[in-house]
Amino acid sequence: MIEKYFIALSLFTAFLVCGCENKSSNHSAPAAINAGKKKPSGKIEFTKEIHNFGTVKEGEIVAYSFQFKNSGGSPFRLTKVVPGCGCLTVQYTKETINSGVGSGIEVIFHSDGEWGNQVKSVEIETSDGETKTLTIGAYVENKSFNMDLNNLK
Repeated sequence: MIEKYFIALSLFTAFLVCGCENKSSNHSAPAAINAGKKKPSGKIEFTKEIHNFGTVKEGEIVAYSFQFKNSGGSPFRLTKVVPGCGCLTVQYTKETINSGVGSGIEVIFHSDGEWGNQVKSVEIETSDGETKTLTIGAYVENKSFNMDLNNLK
């Protein structure tokens, strides 16, 4: 009886050890195969993706430069920089951004005709297909819309 128990335990241990060896070899094989195939892509990394201008007066023009760095392994270009509305304009480089190099995207908000809380966005896409959304916010004081609603009759 002890002999059968010992044989069963030995077989179980051998099975367990063999199973573990196969798993670890399967995990390392794909990495070795993929290592030489494709150069790592560029990666756009912003220091900040949201900016709040606070309170601005209607008609004021304010700007903020969103700073970024290419933290990836290859160069990229900004292929799309699309403001979400006509009250935004953007300025950015159309040159290639090499790995480790930084730049900025300046977002200019024209508050003319705006009032109250405003949240606007700019869609970004790189030549590697990476996308980001930059967002600005502001509270626009507009005298035309500042009314005392309690005194309306």
